[in-house]
Amino acid sequence: MLFGRVEALLLSGIGAAVLSVSPAMAEDPATNTDWQGFYLGLALGGADSAAKPDTGVVYNGYFVDAGSASDRNQLNPILQRRISGQDVTGSVLAGYDFQSGNITYGLEGDLTFMGFSETQSAGPINYDTQPAETLTTRTTVESDFLLSLRPKLGYVSGPFQFYVSAGPSVSRFKMNHQYSDTWGGGNSVTFSDSKTAYGISSSIGVGYMVSDGWVLRSDYVFSYYPDIASGSSDLNGDGNDDFSYGSAFKSHNLRLALIKRF
Repeated sequence: MLFGRVEALLLSGIGAAVLSVSPAMAEDPATNTDWQGFYLGLALGGADSAAKPDTGVVYNGYFVDAGSASDRNQLNPILQRRISGQDVTGSVLAGYDFQSGNITYGLEGDLTFMGFSETQSAGPINYDTQPAETLTTRTTVESDFLLSLRPKLGYVSGPFQFYVSAGPSVSRFKMNHQYSDTWGGGNSVTFSDSKTAYGISSSIGVGYMVSDGWVLRSDYVFSYYPDIASGSSDLNGDGNDDFSYGSAFKSHNLRLALIKRF
């Protein structure tokens, strides 16, 4: 998997970098304890992300509930399959840290570009309630960025800063669902929803002060958005809803950053 390869590269990279600069930092550790001030940075990472659709069948005359055979029982597990993918990410970071002894606290803004665009499809599949008829379904979820603002709390030990952070996050998502079947001569519908979604982002990381305010940092960021799509659609044009829509989204991102502190 792409995420596994990127994760390995990031971990090996941060380890090699820390080992390579450790002798130089040991000469003058006092210069590495001041973490207070403004900083800017760039990060490269690998994200393992997934949408979890909550698409469901609505009984309004089209779909059938025949007891032992139910369209809802057959279709909902198919419509609600996890849509996942791995992406290379790029991030712009900006923040400010205050320091009191070994404790740091501050605020960080994080704009991450990720290019998530994944599809889950199935079919043709025979209906359990009408075995002579088939259905086809296709769902796509897309997002280009995650924007977060996270308060930070950290601990400084020599040239290292260990920290955790959590705060609100916002993104823009697009969900597209296409469904067609052969029942009654054939019906089809396309649903599309674009939505600004709000969630939470949290991270844990460690920074290493190299020299002259330059920091090499590795972190893990988890982002969760509980509601990225909503709506309904009418499959056969009778004015009644046949599908309802919803979805959540989560992302695990492991990054390596280069930061300049001022």
